[in-house]
Amino acid sequence: EEGSLAVGDELVFSPSNKTARVQSIEAWSTIPGKEQPTEAFAGESIGITLDEQIFVERGELASHVEHAPIETDVFRARIFWLGHEPMVKGKSYRIKLGTMEAPVTVQSIESIIDTSDLSNTSSHQVERNQVAEIVLRSRRMLALDEFEKAPKSGRFVLIDKYDIAGGGIISMEGYANQRDLITSRSTNITRVAHGVTTEARAFKNGHKGGVLWFTGLSGAGKSTVAVALEKKLFEKGYNVFVLDGDNVRHGLNANLSFSPEDRAENIRRVGEVAALFARAGMIAITSFISPYRSDRDRARQASDGGDFHEIFVKADVATCEARDPKGLYKKARSGEIKDFTGISAPYEEPDSAELTIDTSALSVDESVETLVNYVEMKFKV
Repeated sequence: EEGSLAVGDELVFSPSNKTARVQSIEAWSTIPGKEQPTEAFAGESIGITLDEQIFVERGELASHVEHAPIETDVFRARIFWLGHEPMVKGKSYRIKLGTMEAPVTVQSIESIIDTSDLSNTSSHQVERNQVAEIVLRSRRMLALDEFEKAPKSGRFVLIDKYDIAGGGIISMEGYANQRDLITSRSTNITRVAHGVTTEARAFKNGHKGGVLWFTGLSGAGKSTVAVALEKKLFEKGYNVFVLDGDNVRHGLNANLSFSPEDRAENIRRVGEVAALFARAGMIAITSFISPYRSDRDRARQASDGGDFHEIFVKADVATCEARDPKGLYKKARSGEIKDFTGISAPYEEPDSAELTIDTSALSVDESVETLVNYVEMKFKV
């Protein structure tokens, strides 16, 4: 589709991320005795053999390792809707990207675009023949490209039942390429078993270890409630520690920016650190916006499905902006801060948080009391 291919090139097949080298290029020719080519270019019909046997599924994208496509389970799209029934939030369709098909769900309908003057209006559904900005989420990783960078692999169609219901183009604005987050490059490593069991730590501490993962918009009160909860639990004899977003960026994650990719890496590292605290028998309270569901899911997986509790510290943008304790919303509105969650970058609310604390309705003391009761119920042994 794009670029060129030569014998000896190392290829990666996405999203399985299996690699192999091109052993030969096979081309069809009407000229008897013509040697097979050693290089091929976009638009040619060829076959290739690899230097080792690997299994790749229909629809995977082959590329050079250094120019691999994006891997993600969520992306923005501009879509032209042709379905007989309106597109609605929460409905699932089948996406077709090249020869790959997978189920996707409409996570949100951002706006309807008036094709006469390109103005935007809001709506809870997309009618037939309308153009809309939407966010789609898949239950599996997809290999794709942004339309502006690679038009042929940056477009798709949606299938409803057996009919093509819409076509669209892909944008990753505000969302991270998750390829590096799911790729392990460590080799020759072996886990070391501990001489102290999880049960022994819980018996000595009087409580289980675990993670209380606070997520919510800037200004929702995550850090305020987290620090107050830490103090209250410590006074009750719990081994507890707060991992706060700003504090972590002073040290462990000082080399990360606020781009979507670095935000995701920030949460990946914190998820692993919080899991270590939990395995040590402590209660780790994390206070991070953590705007992407996929990143929070990875943090949960880092805890091996153990005592991980997602706490949604809920407050709408208007409430948070009215508080604006660090003056960040003001800077975001003036353009000083780009990719600011809730203003110019997305925040994906939890689907099924273990606990929701509405700080627009509850005081700090009431929030802490609710959390202490929750911890006593879930962690005490």
